[in-house]
Amino acid sequence: MYINAQKSKIMVVSRQDNIAVQVDHEGESLEQVHDFKFLSYNSADGDCTKEIKRRIALARQKTVVLASIWKDQNIKTATKVKVMKSMVWAVFQYRVEGWTLKKSDRNRIEAFEMWCWRIMHSISW
Repeated sequence: MYINAQKSKIMVVSRQDNIAVQVDHEGESLEQVHDFKFLSYNSADGDCTKEIKRRIALARQKTVVLASIWKDQNIKTATKVKVMKSMVWAVFQYRVEGWTLKKSDRNRIEAFEMWCWRIMHSISW
């Protein structure tokens, strides 16, 4: 396997800040970063707040795209719930098993969930 040194970066995952590591590959030094995004947002300190905010934003976009379904009175509530779980919550919950939640993150997720249910049932704020 070929590793491209210009595209590759390294990240040290630790509770301690400012750990400097020098890694060379074929005479080129690899850049050390504190966080990066590859399929999901990863941080060296394990904080998942940015990834949770990003996932909520993506799921909100999906909810807004499906507005015609939420407003349609001919679609049963049970069907709308299935659409919500399969289309919106699937976007939000990608890689959720690796998140470390704080109280503020939990509150943010609960607020997003209530927003989704209000949108689905056409209940104004």
